[in-house]
Amino acid sequence: MATAPDRGHDLIDALIRGGEKAVNDFSCISGGEWFDEAPEYFLTTYVASGLKNFEKTNLLLEVSVNQCRREAGAIRRGRPAKAERQNGRYDVVAYWANGLPRGAIEVKSPIWVNDRAQLLPDFTRLCLTLNANQNGTFQFCAFVFYASVPKPEQGYDNASQRLRNLVSRIEGTALDVAKVNGVRRTMRAGAIRRGKNDGDGAWCIGCIIFSNKGGENGFR
Repeated sequence: MATAPDRGHDLIDALIRGGEKAVNDFSCISGGEWFDEAPEYFLTTYVASGLKNFEKTNLLLEVSVNQCRREAGAIRRGRPAKAERQNGRYDVVAYWANGLPRGAIEVKSPIWVNDRAQLLPDFTRLCLTLNANQNGTFQFCAFVFYASVPKPEQGYDNASQRLRNLVSRIEGTALDVAKVNGVRRTMRAGAIRRGKNDGDGAWCIGCIIFSNKGGENGFR
């Protein structure tokens, strides 16, 4: 009898924990520098390594969008939209135990403001990936990010409050894109971390999950 696949929410939690480990390790090896100074691929590799203990989930980095979507059956008729960026690569792809694509994952670091020009390309491509064929093997697409704010400015009591506001606005932008494309949007985030001193800023690892509405392949 076939065993159940790894739970989707467990995978997302592991991605976030991997991202948090990246921040902590970078602080150690850099002598205390904030993760804002780290290259994005440093976060990508740690996010991917967060799934290493799941026996029924495999993953690859820098996967061809065109090849991956063909393997997943996520191909639509006609000329692809420019926003799909099919000649590009997904940062990380998680695979079912049978080797077919389960989730496309994009990683972004750092995010300091709710810059739609920075966020919309990835949000849109992930939604279009899901919409290409709802009978394909993709169960979810995820956007994992490191968000950071400096010490609070006027209008905020502290850096944690300012960061919560930023994460909420990022979630709102994702919701706008999800509504336009008819997919679900779920937000998960790790704990908000503060700097060592009162005047320091705050950071967290967050994840936006896009998924199809219901069906056998629904995200759970």
